[in-house]
Amino acid sequence: MRSKVTASLIFVIVVAVVAGVINYEGLIAKNPKLVPKFGLDLSGGVRIVLEAQDTASVKATSDAIDAAVGVIDKRINALGVSEAVAVREGSTSNRILVELPGWQDPERAKEIIGKTALLEFKTEDGTVVVSGKDLVDAKLVFSQAQDTLGQPEISFTLNDAGKTAFAAATQANIGKKISIYLDGQLLMSPTVESAITDGAGVITGGFTAQEASNYALLLKSGALPVKLVAISEEVVGPSLGSAFKRSSILAALIAFVLVILWMFFSYRYLGIVSGVALVIYADILMAAYLVLHATLSLPAIGGAILSIGMAVDANCIIFERIREELGLKKTVKGAIGAGFSKAFRAVFDSNLTVLVGTAFLFYFGTGTVRGFAVTLSLGVLASMFTAVFASHTLVDLLLTPAIAKNSRKFLG
Repeated sequence: MRSKVTASLIFVIVVAVVAGVINYEGLIAKNPKLVPKFGLDLSGGVRIVLEAQDTASVKATSDAIDAAVGVIDKRINALGVSEAVAVREGSTSNRILVELPGWQDPERAKEIIGKTALLEFKTEDGTVVVSGKDLVDAKLVFSQAQDTLGQPEISFTLNDAGKTAFAAATQANIGKKISIYLDGQLLMSPTVESAITDGAGVITGGFTAQEASNYALLLKSGALPVKLVAISEEVVGPSLGSAFKRSSILAALIAFVLVILWMFFSYRYLGIVSGVALVIYADILMAAYLVLHATLSLPAIGGAILSIGMAVDANCIIFERIREELGLKKTVKGAIGAGFSKAFRAVFDSNLTVLVGTAFLFYFGTGTVRGFAVTLSLGVLASMFTAVFASHTLVDLLLTPAIAKNSRKFLG
């Protein structure tokens, strides 16, 4: 039994140390890969307006613009933690508003979100055979041909509609050229030697491995179905500023200390354990934010603060259950075991309902709403680990015979 407690303690320590190292790198050493980011409301950022325009082959229809919004959102806000926003300015508008918190370089931002990755296959008379909307998959490969051995290429696969259209076009253009364009630039003009019926092929264009990989990822994650042009960009200043950040940090620290003191006066020995668990919780939660590059905006901070309250709430449920077991004249050790065991179901159910709610917020929400959902769910998961597993381990480890004989240390 003691070896099991020791193993659990080692695991808790390892998790806390790893989280502590991540926090040190991001908050103290300012590692660029881990440094925290703040939302537009706290640190400003870049706001860009894109306009969908018709081309000879692709019209900027309402459906195409909606699809483009979805593609851009996937690129800039795949996890919902960056607080980046991509929205259409109106149901009938052909403009898309993009906000990138923490960015200060509009040109670099446009380079990232403005790449249309518009893929087109055209016959000699300029007819578009297939385009990016017909693409199923794209990936980096290296040429196996003798004269181009090892050169980076983009391998692509078309959907059923694209396969049929491509097969018909290659059959009708044997001996002629079908040119491949990416973002309006001619990549290659191969001569069709026979009909291509499997809907697969490769694109060459003198790419570096990084260029081919980037284009493949853009095409795979979503080739924009319409041409987009940046018509305005601006650097947005923070609406709340550094003074608010300092005040928020101070308020959070004061609240944190007051919660620990309240837990100590309410539960004595168990309150000390909950204080240690709460420190571990904050350590893990901040590390998770840094690793996932979560942007700390007001909604995200609200989700984090709410999860702190839930972490304390879980401890209160468990400790009150231990009090009830002690009231039934059980030994301190027996009351602790029964308290954690019987309270687990209530703690699990309450946290599960919150996670279900955050799942709906993440799925149906956008931008800051999704950020709130992610930070809150991370906090709930971290609180489950510290309030149930870490707290139980610390109580079992520090339960000395002297303490075990004095139930008043638990009753407060």
